[in-house]
Amino acid sequence: MATYTAGISFALIEGPEAAGLKRRTQVYKSCLKAILDGRLERGARLPSARALARDLKVSRNTIDEALMHLQADGFLVRRVGDGTYVADRLPGRFAEDSPRRMRPASRAGQMAMETFSAWAQSALSSHVPHGAPRPRAFMGGFPALEEFPIELWQRITARRMRSEGRALLTYFPSMGYGPLREAVARHLAIARGVVCSPDQVMILNSSIQGLDLIARVLAERGSEAWVEEAGYPNVRVSLSMSGVKAVRVPVDEDGLDVAAGKARARDAVLVHVTPACHYATGAQLSLTRRLALLQWAESSGAWIVEDDYQGEFSYEGRAPETLHSLDRGARVLHIGTFTNALFPSLRLAYLVIPPAMCAVFEAARAQLDDHSHGIFQAVLADFIDEGYLATHLRRMRLLYRERRNALLEACDRYLPRATPGPALAGMNLALHLPSSLADRALCARGREAGLALMPLSRYHASLNGLHLGFTALTVAQIRDGARRLATAMAGAA
Repeated sequence: MATYTAGISFALIEGPEAAGLKRRTQVYKSCLKAILDGRLERGARLPSARALARDLKVSRNTIDEALMHLQADGFLVRRVGDGTYVADRLPGRFAEDSPRRMRPASRAGQMAMETFSAWAQSALSSHVPHGAPRPRAFMGGFPALEEFPIELWQRITARRMRSEGRALLTYFPSMGYGPLREAVARHLAIARGVVCSPDQVMILNSSIQGLDLIARVLAERGSEAWVEEAGYPNVRVSLSMSGVKAVRVPVDEDGLDVAAGKARARDAVLVHVTPACHYATGAQLSLTRRLALLQWAESSGAWIVEDDYQGEFSYEGRAPETLHSLDRGARVLHIGTFTNALFPSLRLAYLVIPPAMCAVFEAARAQLDDHSHGIFQAVLADFIDEGYLATHLRRMRLLYRERRNALLEACDRYLPRATPGPALAGMNLALHLPSSLADRALCARGREAGLALMPLSRYHASLNGLHLGFTALTVAQIRDGARRLATAMAGAA
């Protein structure tokens, strides 16, 4: 950020907005954006090209070229011996625009904006703004993107586009691209013990989209659904969007408490559960609880949504059997995503549907967003069929186990007052704090130290701790983050 005594400031645009731009174009767009939104006011004098080059950390020639471009477009006026100014009158369609600042709403407008629906208010209360986050200690849910075989992905993409490029630009089936559904069915049978036909596999954009579709198809407004206490907040919000009442069911060291669920909502029509790795605490659903849940669902007619959240990453022995593999009554709908396994912007997930219900789900999906990203579906199908997904998952399990161990060792060495939760699977660790140290206050101190911390109390008021991600961090970054966290804890005590 370049800041000047006259109050003139702008920063180089970053992230996806700047991806692939030359430095000259990046400077041009950054300055233009500052002019259009009013941060650089009309008639304002810009700092010298030398000062801009220094503060924005680019060459003097780059600054000169960008400013000349802005001058040629009519946004700047350069006066010999005097300096560079924002034009008093902007060119073309911008001429009559005032700086693009939001005007305060009238009283009637404010009242209108306060009439949000109940689920919108729920979404707002659980939302944590983050823009486009970048991995740092200890941001959760980030895979090790530096380890993703991007050159291989690029080669497969180029090959697909050469062989059938135009065919991939059209509409895709609502259930998903046939070869990908076949590849997913084979992968699930081998990797997760989920035996299904390709006809049962639907390709989606996310696991939450899958849950939303299930609620629309299988629940009526006002129906009750079990959700894990301290679970992923988006689950409750998604259900409420469909008019389904989410009933929180306690989770202990054995996972979802089935007996408590029956006591709280015996007539529930849906259960959302993460057996492989509970989102906030890391607990796994025990075999006894799995069998009890399946027995109850079959006797009551309820449907179980098995969210295989980060189930690919199990670090101690053989991964527990999925609910789907134990199910004999066709009561389980199995959801998974490739976002955690590969990369976040892929936006491809899958839903395994009981055979008799596939036509209904296909019809419902067709009325909503119709289908998912076509080109990526084709590329992912090849990535799976040629063995690259299995290879990548094996590499990541080894790497993530090393990083998990480094975090546990760092906690033991630097954070003896805190207690790690179960770390048998997943990409995050729950670190429980002593009652004398409030997690939200510690997160605020951590932000000052450059840490990205999430309080466990966000997920349930009974929890006091931190939700620590480790998979995107090197061992050195994990240790450094733990030392900084220890300093923050000492200052908050």
